[in-house]
Amino acid sequence: MPPATAAAAPERLTSLDAFRGCVIIAMIWVNYLAGMPGIAWWLEHAGPRADGVTVPDLVFPGFLFMVGMAIPLAMQRHCGHVTPALLGRLLWRSASLMLAGVVLANAYRYDAQAALLPRAPYFLLFYVAMLLLWRQDAGQRERALGGALMLFLLATFRGEVNGEFSSTWLQPSWWGILGMIGWAYLLCSLLYLVCRGSGMALMGVFSLLIALYMGGTAGSLDFLPDSIHRFVNVPQVLGSTAANVLAGTLVGQLFLRSAALSHGQRIRFMAWFALGLLAAGLLLRPYHHINKIAATESYTLVCSALILALFLVFYVVIDVWRWRAWAVVLLPAGTNALFAYIVPDLWQQLAAVLHLPPFWWPYLATGGAAGLWNAAAVTALMLFFTALATRHGLKLKF
Repeated sequence: MPPATAAAAPERLTSLDAFRGCVIIAMIWVNYLAGMPGIAWWLEHAGPRADGVTVPDLVFPGFLFMVGMAIPLAMQRHCGHVTPALLGRLLWRSASLMLAGVVLANAYRYDAQAALLPRAPYFLLFYVAMLLLWRQDAGQRERALGGALMLFLLATFRGEVNGEFSSTWLQPSWWGILGMIGWAYLLCSLLYLVCRGSGMALMGVFSLLIALYMGGTAGSLDFLPDSIHRFVNVPQVLGSTAANVLAGTLVGQLFLRSAALSHGQRIRFMAWFALGLLAAGLLLRPYHHINKIAATESYTLVCSALILALFLVFYVVIDVWRWRAWAVVLLPAGTNALFAYIVPDLWQQLAAVLHLPPFWWPYLATGGAAGLWNAAAVTALMLFFTALATRHGLKLKF
């Protein structure tokens, strides 16, 4: 068998699914650790003035990087053949993520006294609407019902006014995790199509996105109307965050069948690219530091390097050495990532509606070693729910 054929990418990149599952598991676990007393500093998010990253700070860049990797795998055949239907799908996907992000970013200020529904039923119905709209094999009636329910929920939202939000209605602020992914996904997908998948052009655009953050932070975008700045943080969302996604897109290019690369060629590119990202991030560190809250260029570059290095390990072990049995536990979350993402809060809202006692987390408040194991047990429960949903065909795809 010729080397190019032997190394051709499979229909589904198992290492990517497994790595996505690993990031989802880490996200659920560290979310349960948030604010827990008696745990190591590297298990807590770095502070707003920090110059460095901890384990939880790598989760969001991991999501962004994997979103970018999936772009060329899904869109290669559309390069040079952009249609209104394709653009409509891109807008639907990104708008869905943005909308979900806005609702979840507003969730903490939900005012049950002024709203039509109590908090738990409202957000339980919100997740039901997401399930109806995003279920992979949903029919027209199911999606119409989900759309009607979502419109009802959007219209009946009421929130407290504070320094971040000036209205009781839903408002975009920092767009939330899903919303930022939606913005970056839309921009990078369009850039990929404009560049027609050219690796050289994408590398140039990647550099421009880093420059967009640095220039915007220095005041080069002050000419933009205040309404734009209030609507979306251009340097952070369309600059450094999008650059994180585009770094993944450059790696995803390696796994196209048309690339016909050997395992060795892929490994060498990923290793050198990771080293280059790390070096660039450390060289630029004096400007804005490695800071997650500000989404600095150094944070983007260093985290992209670390995520790529971790993915490289998964790729070598799973797709080169073909040691796959251990990854089975990761695949349900990796192949049904959206459900795994929402299931912890979905479970929490359902438990509140049913008035279930919090018997599953007795040590989350006390922390320490018992709290760490308790968080791991609750994470395992969420993975079980995800595997159960996947087995019964409840897979989400926006």
